[in-house]
Amino acid sequence: MDGDNNTNNNGVNNNSNPNAQNTTGQQTNQNANQPSAGAIDYAKIQEMIDGRNAKTEDSILKSYFQKQGLSAEEMESAITTFKAQRESQANQQNRELSDAQNSLKTEQLKNQKLQISLKAYGFVDELNIDNKTMPYLLKMADFSNCVDKDGKVNDDSLKQALQKVIDDVPRLKFSSIWFRICWCKT
Repeated sequence: MDGDNNTNNNGVNNNSNPNAQNTTGQQTNQNANQPSAGAIDYAKIQEMIDGRNAKTEDSILKSYFQKQGLSAEEMESAITTFKAQRESQANQQNRELSDAQNSLKTEQLKNQKLQISLKAYGFVDELNIDNKTMPYLLKMADFSNCVDKDGKVNDDSLKQALQKVIDDVPRLKFSSIWFRICWCKT
């Protein structure tokens, strides 16, 4: 090592020649040309995969139809028909899935309304109202904050919503004076 002026004790090249490239410089240049991990274009990757899959699919279909003895025109027609049928089936499945999701959502909303009604009738005595008044209260109350993310009815919020309607329309409240007036008239 004493005779080699271009290498230090660590084995690093100390060559003062500006035209000489070391391996570290070459790696740095190569890394600069590659995109960083944050700049990966996933849409481009998916586009490449889809393109390759389409070519493979066309190749398989052509091979199959050639084995069936179809001419080039018949093959193109058969491939077009196959792709149209597949797209139609996919659209049908998407419509059925969408319909099922809408139906499920409708049923969930009905279930929530039933849960709210059942729990609301449990507050009749606490709110000092008549059972016959509850359907009107249920129509007038705002229950938008009474159901949590999981679809469970919050008792306190429900009671507050019902109480707000009673406060706004005090005639809905069952009072002994009102009862006596009605009772005496009959």
